[in-house]
Amino acid sequence: MLIVQVGDFGSDGDAHYRIHAPAESMGAIDGVVCVDVHFRHHLLPTLAEKADVLVLQFFSDWDLIPLISMRKKLGKITIFEANDFFFDLQPWSPIASNWQDREIQELYIQLLRHCDGVQTSTAYLAEQWRDRGASNLAVFPNQLVHLQPLPELTERPFTVGWAGSPGHFADLYQVAPYLQHWLDAHPEAHLAIMTHELAQEFFHLDPARFHFRPFGSIESYLDFLGSIDVGIAPLLPTKYNKGRSDVKFLEYASCGVAGIYQNLEPYRHSVKDGETGLFFSSPEELIGQLDRLYQDRLLRLKIREQAYDFVVKQRKMEDRIGSRVEWYKSLDKKNSISEGVDDQIVIALAGAGEQQDGYFQLRAGDPEKQCLEAATKATLQERVESLKELTHQQPAYAFAWLKLGECHNGLRQPGDALKALDKALELMPYSSSAKIEIARSHFLSDDRGKAVGLLQQACLLEELFLPAWKYLLRLLAIQKASDGLNWCQKAAATFPSCYPLALIGLDNYSPQEKPEALLEILTRVGSTFSIMEHPHARDLLSKAIFEVAALPLGDQSAVIALLRKAHDLFPESTPIAAVLGNRLDATGEGVEARNYFDYACSQKLAADLCKQAGQTQEIPYQWQFSRYIRQTLSP
Repeated sequence: MLIVQVGDFGSDGDAHYRIHAPAESMGAIDGVVCVDVHFRHHLLPTLAEKADVLVLQFFSDWDLIPLISMRKKLGKITIFEANDFFFDLQPWSPIASNWQDREIQELYIQLLRHCDGVQTSTAYLAEQWRDRGASNLAVFPNQLVHLQPLPELTERPFTVGWAGSPGHFADLYQVAPYLQHWLDAHPEAHLAIMTHELAQEFFHLDPARFHFRPFGSIESYLDFLGSIDVGIAPLLPTKYNKGRSDVKFLEYASCGVAGIYQNLEPYRHSVKDGETGLFFSSPEELIGQLDRLYQDRLLRLKIREQAYDFVVKQRKMEDRIGSRVEWYKSLDKKNSISEGVDDQIVIALAGAGEQQDGYFQLRAGDPEKQCLEAATKATLQERVESLKELTHQQPAYAFAWLKLGECHNGLRQPGDALKALDKALELMPYSSSAKIEIARSHFLSDDRGKAVGLLQQACLLEELFLPAWKYLLRLLAIQKASDGLNWCQKAAATFPSCYPLALIGLDNYSPQEKPEALLEILTRVGSTFSIMEHPHARDLLSKAIFEVAALPLGDQSAVIALLRKAHDLFPESTPIAAVLGNRLDATGEGVEARNYFDYACSQKLAADLCKQAGQTQEIPYQWQFSRYIRQTLSP
């Protein structure tokens, strides 16, 4: 049985618990070969075709959709690993800017729906994915590997600690003032924090009592845990946090740290209050529980010992990994899983990466690095030269040929692009990305009819491949095609929540039709914006709203309806309020217009006051965190 997991090779906890540790354990099972392969490895197309089970970690590549379709035709099983609710990140998370994009979100949703199975880390996430159309769901909680003996107690000042990524700043910031007051009242106690340097400003302590480490690898984090006595786990009640795993409990327990946990979904089914940890539901309760552990050393010792005993007996990878392999086999309705692994595949794997028994790692080597680095070149011509050299050295590297074709099209060299793209399609026949680039080459060759035909064919053959719809709607608008609106409606039915695609289709409508068409988009998606994506959605939609409002239309009623809806969705927008007021005033609704003028004036005065106070740059982080906490905790 050949199991191939596709993703990146991170050094963080997520990569360890969800990718590499399970793969290594599966590779130790008789009859199983497990491969972790980089998402741009030159052997990936071959492995993707041969693998009995292909496990996809998320990375943004729409060609995953036709890859899954190809594997379905071959009777092969494809699994999507979905272990975080990325739709609700804290806005300052390093990856939040990507997840504000509905096209990124849309790909995640289609992978949930299109794969043969979805594996996740918690029951809460399983329910979220089921609501979004996933089927054949399995929950595999995080497990521990290479568990060490319970650490000996260390004599040191009582030390409370927390570690987390920058994406969890607000979780810590909410409790920081309460923790600061407690530390002020207990000058003999110490604080240890491991995260981004910005969080150092959350606390005001003598440096001798404040032990700070920058965020790092899983190994450095586990070393950090050896320096604390009590660990806290504050979480705001967001969907992202509710979907988190209980891995912090596992880590605290395995390192001999007594934990105090937010009474939220991640910990309710694993922590036993008063025995393997303590719960809290508010910052005040957190401080009360901290006092208990500070004053009651025996309770602290009991919790650390019982928590360690629990994870030893219940949460070891070696005891649980077999159920994952059995689940994969249960999805094999066509009996396509092979008993062994092709010798040629094993030989290729042994020569391409690191090996440990039945576990292989195919990291990005020189060809993959050169391919990825080509995208960073300053000019398209430099990228072409780099990719030409790479394809000469690695003529079977499908992705390099695809990128070369895209760059030739960017330079308006469709003939050279077609040669590269034909080679990419020969090596990677499922690639819809290559097919739509071929359509683009024909467009650049002034054969627009063929380009439209190829794009329509791509949309019909691989309905969920969104990039083909984007190209098609743009080209139909350029052509002023009579069936443009029909294709816009098909796109909306296929991707109802992807408003950027709908905005591309707007140019297929006449000026008189655009206000109602845009109003329909706002009505359809307006209530779905998370705190994270709201500013991005406002900026993108506002641009379209102002363009439509500027159209020379005699009847302004549809424009006014559009602006009213926009103001409801984005009440903080001064320009939207001002334009709405102007339209009302121009159509004889001066009394109502004054309300919007007054609102716009108030917003402008507030902005001017900030400028006078020196706040001309980005909003201070304290303001952002505080507002986010209020929004999150509001009923």
